[in-house]
Amino acid sequence: MSENIIVKVLVEFRLLSSIVSPPFSSKISRTLLHNILRETFDKNIINNITYKPIILTPIIDLDHPNYRFIFKTSKSEERPIILKEMGRYGFYITIITKDIPIMKIVEALTPGKRVKIFTGEAIIENCQFDIRSFESLNLQGDKIRIEFMTPTLLSFPKGWIKVETPIRHSLFPIPCFIIWSLAEHWNTYAPKNLAIKNVKKLAAYSNYALVELDHNIKPVTVIYDEKRRPRGFIGWTLYEHRKLRTKLSTWINRLLEYANYVGIGRSRSIGFGSVRIRVVDAK
Repeated sequence: MSENIIVKVLVEFRLLSSIVSPPFSSKISRTLLHNILRETFDKNIINNITYKPIILTPIIDLDHPNYRFIFKTSKSEERPIILKEMGRYGFYITIITKDIPIMKIVEALTPGKRVKIFTGEAIIENCQFDIRSFESLNLQGDKIRIEFMTPTLLSFPKGWIKVETPIRHSLFPIPCFIIWSLAEHWNTYAPKNLAIKNVKKLAAYSNYALVELDHNIKPVTVIYDEKRRPRGFIGWTLYEHRKLRTKLSTWINRLLEYANYVGIGRSRSIGFGSVRIRVVDAK
């Protein structure tokens, strides 16, 4: 039986007319993806894709010098988000799959294709594909910088105490919460021979192996829709990876690179917890 592969795609497009964006713009990403696939795949395949592990980021403003993700916080609640006519925008799609035909997805995302979005249209300009196996993931380095590019909802792990408790989000990226979140996601989709046998041990180890050197973390309250106001954080953290146990640190390397594809924390399928993780110069 074939194993799952990880497919990440950056879709770049221009709008042919200005539109008002929902406060959390991954709703535009999802609408665009559905309309793109509807023209290429039959209905049964589209329904199957809906239930696959699929992650969509909010819209990215590609005209912004820092490629800014578009979402609204409590500080900007009164101002509408306008995506401008002929502005350059994009979003990332990550699909973990073993049976969706990749070439069909490439065909669906052909540059020049026009796609309906609400009352207007967008035109696909470019797509960049990154396809990886689980076995190939291994981010090696002594200093690791994690950029939390969209609000991250990092919850306390369930099962740590045998008491029913409400969901609580940490407002700082504590290593054990990051690794616990990633390890549980990994074990759901990775090949069985790559399963992490003791998630709790690995998460506990990460608190000693990943040492904070610097950070710029900012708590934010996100306007998701008319009612929901999740509170998370954005910013960056610099860690030193102290390899105290070779085998456990190898697992941390794998999970940190995995996060570049799937994000960190809760609600990642709708664009929360998008991260960029990279090794930085030891100097």
